[in-house]
Amino acid sequence: MFHSWQRLTPEQKKRLAYLSLQNSNPDFAFYLSQRRIIHPLRGRVRFSLYPYQREILAARNGPPRLILKARQVGVSQLLAGEALAQAKFFPGSTILFVSRNLEAAQHLLRLVTDLMESDFNLPDILRRNESEIAFSNRSLIRSLAASENAGRTYAATAVYLDEFAHSPWAEEIYQAVTPTTARGGRLTIVSTPKGKANLFFRLFQQATLGAGNFRLFCLHWSQCPDYNPDGWQIADENERQEKARAGEWHQRHRSLYTEEQWAQEFECDFTSSAGLVYREFDPLLHVANFSYNPDWPTYVGQDFGYTNPAVVLFLQVSPAEEVFVFEEHYHTQRPISSLAREVYLPAAQRYSVQEWYCDPSGAAEIAELRAVGIPAVARRSRLAEGILALRKLLRPPDRSRPRLFISSRCPRLIAELSSYAYREGTEVPNKDSSDHGPDALRYFVSARFLAEPQAEALELR
Repeated sequence: MFHSWQRLTPEQKKRLAYLSLQNSNPDFAFYLSQRRIIHPLRGRVRFSLYPYQREILAARNGPPRLILKARQVGVSQLLAGEALAQAKFFPGSTILFVSRNLEAAQHLLRLVTDLMESDFNLPDILRRNESEIAFSNRSLIRSLAASENAGRTYAATAVYLDEFAHSPWAEEIYQAVTPTTARGGRLTIVSTPKGKANLFFRLFQQATLGAGNFRLFCLHWSQCPDYNPDGWQIADENERQEKARAGEWHQRHRSLYTEEQWAQEFECDFTSSAGLVYREFDPLLHVANFSYNPDWPTYVGQDFGYTNPAVVLFLQVSPAEEVFVFEEHYHTQRPISSLAREVYLPAAQRYSVQEWYCDPSGAAEIAELRAVGIPAVARRSRLAEGILALRKLLRPPDRSRPRLFISSRCPRLIAELSSYAYREGTEVPNKDSSDHGPDALRYFVSARFLAEPQAEALELR
C-alpha cells in the first residue's frame, strides 16, 4: 500500500487526501491546529487554540452565537479559520462575512487566505479577489462591507456579522440575514461594545434576560494569554482580572487609552464605552419580574408629547423607600384630553394613584389632567439635579442594594435608559427618541425625593 501511494502523482495524492476528508466527520479544532497564522508579535506561528476559542468552535452547530469580546483576542482569526474549514469539508457551502467597512471586510478575507497557505489539500481555487474566494467544490466565502442591502440576496450556510455594534445599517443587515437561520444556516454576531444605543447591545441585553435563542460568550482581555500570561488560567474572574491589572502588559498599555476607549476596546463594558446619562443602569441588576402591590402607595411619572410619545410610568414605593416601576404607557398622535379620560383616569382609579408627577413645563396639559380628576402635580428642578437623584437610586453612594427596579414588562423604558446619552464631548443630554421614558421617571424622582411639588394633589373622583 505504501508503494502504491508512492507511485501517485502530487495531484492524485492531493485529490485522494481531499476525498478521504469528505467521508469523515471533520474535527475543526484539529484542522485549525495544523494551520499557521500571522501573529502580530511573533510572526507566522502554528494556530494553537486558546480554551475560549475551542469553546466557541465547539458551539458552531448549536444556537446562534453572540460574542462580546475585547480587542485582539483572536476571535476574527478563529472565525476566518472556521469559515475555511466549512468551505473545505462541506462542498457547496456559502459563507458570508459582513463587516462595518470595506477595510475590515478585506482584512477578514486576508485572514482566510493566510490560513490557506498552510493547507496543501484544499479544493482548487476558481476565483479569488478582495471580496470573495470560490472553490472547485462549489463552496464560496464572501466578505462584504456593511450596506443597506448587505446579505439580502444570499442563502448562506453561515453568516458572520463582525464588529456589529459599530456597523451602519445594523437593523437592515440583521433583518436581511436572520432568515438564514430559519433555513438551517448558522449566525454568529461578534463585536466590541459601543455603548448601549445600538442593536448589538439590545440583542445582548435580551439574551441575558432570557429572551432570544443566542449562545452568549463574553471574552475579557484578562482571558487572553498574550495580555495576561501569568494569570489567564485563573478560574475566578475577580482574581484573574486583578492579576492581569498588576501585570506588565497592563502597566505598559493602560495609559495609552481614555476611560471610554479602554472600556470599549478591552473591558467588554457597554456602560462606560459611551457617554451614557444613566451609566449605572444594568438590566441584570435593575430589571425583574414583579407586579402591582395593593399594600404600597402608587405614583405616576408623566412626560407629555403628541408627535413624540406621551409617556406614563406607574410606580410604587416600598416601606424601605425602594422604587418599583411596574407598568408603562406610550402613546403618539393622541391629545391629552382623550388620553386623560380614556386611558389615564381608569388606570389611576384602578391603582389608587396618590400623586401624578408631570413635566412642569406642561401647564396646559396638567390642567387637562386635573380637570378629569387626576391628581396631577409638578415641581421645577434643575435637569442635572434630577439626573443625579435618579442615578443615586440606581446605585446608592454607599454601594448598597439598588433602590430602583423596573419590571420586565416595561421594555421601552428599559431600552431608553440603556441608550440615553450625552451629546459628544458635553454634559448636555441628547434630546432624541430615547429621552421620553427617562424624563417621565426623572419628573417622579425629582418631585418625590427632592422637594414638595408646586401644585396641590387632588383626590380621585
